[in-house]
Amino acid sequence: MAIQEYLNTHQVFTADDFRRAFPASRTNRNLLNRAVTNGHVDRPKRGLYVSRVGAYSRSSASPFDVALKAADDAVFCFTSALQLHGVLHNVAFLTQFYTARKVAPFDYADQEYRPIRLPSSQAIAALGLFTPTGHRYQVTTREQTLVDCLDRVSLAGGPENTLRSIAGFRHLDVDAVVEIAERCSSASLQARLGWVLEAMAAYWGVAGDVLAALAGSLTGGPYYFPPAAELKNPSWVNRWKLYLPAPEPEMIAWLNQ
Repeated sequence: MAIQEYLNTHQVFTADDFRRAFPASRTNRNLLNRAVTNGHVDRPKRGLYVSRVGAYSRSSASPFDVALKAADDAVFCFTSALQLHGVLHNVAFLTQFYTARKVAPFDYADQEYRPIRLPSSQAIAALGLFTPTGHRYQVTTREQTLVDCLDRVSLAGGPENTLRSIAGFRHLDVDAVVEIAERCSSASLQARLGWVLEAMAAYWGVAGDVLAALAGSLTGGPYYFPPAAELKNPSWVNRWKLYLPAPEPEMIAWLNQ
């Protein structure tokens, strides 16, 4: 049967994919609905399907493949970018991706899928990254990922996960990091970034003039890492006019794991 062959060879597909494979076929659409009812096909959200027959009955669909079918322009970011770059510290049952599509958040197979609207005011630096399984996904660059995670720490799993994860980046284009951060026009981000680059200066080869320029750009303050409402016992870093959520030596230790 044609539909059985399709389900044996397509693990994740959309309603549009299915219609292209079986144009004007009410019978096959009815068979697909029956397969969903019988548990042979999952429907994570409207118009999105995951086959559970044949070889797929023994293997779960990659969350990245599911997200890519939910939004074909997906650019994986935050914890998902950290995971694809191989540096994520804590296990995350969360898939985050930038998209220009109108996609509502959804949950499937103990995984949360959280689309994030692409910023309209700035470009996102991304690259095609191959995984060990041979799959290729669009993911924010190391530099963009670093800036994103410092800009929106809560989306990166909090301060400790953020710092322990970004410390795994062995190589960074520091000039690109600073350029991306400048486009965000956030003084708080500049302060967080300056503190991190200073702590990692020897490891990432951060020049002193880069740190001086960042410090000189901070005309206001105080700034917070993370937002002030989450601070309980903050410590103060004078150069960066920055409140840290834990003692500075402890947070530096997160970066020097």
